[in-house]
Amino acid sequence: NTHLDKMAKATISMVSKSIQSFIKQNLMIAHEVIEQDDTVDELFNKVKKETISLIHEDPEKGEECVAIVMIAKYFERIGDHASNIAEWVEFAITGEYKGGSL
Repeated sequence: NTHLDKMAKATISMVSKSIQSFIKQNLMIAHEVIEQDDTVDELFNKVKKETISLIHEDPEKGEECVAIVMIAKYFERIGDHASNIAEWVEFAITGEYKGGSL
């Protein structure tokens, strides 16, 4: 699944950049991470839709498909955590918290 591969790469990039933004206290890098979260979310939705279609085509692949969706969801959540780190970096620099609830 090419979308799953793209998700993995984007998530790894997000984690790396969120750590960089924290260490360097770099707002520009933090914003890149926050923006990249939307991309990972979109890729998750594509993986989910494609996997559902695959189950309809070949129900015997159901177990494999569930595993794929779970892996994609884990990548999506890791991306959310990386984005949260970046949001806290933004807060530390600007004093403004634009993420979820405090």
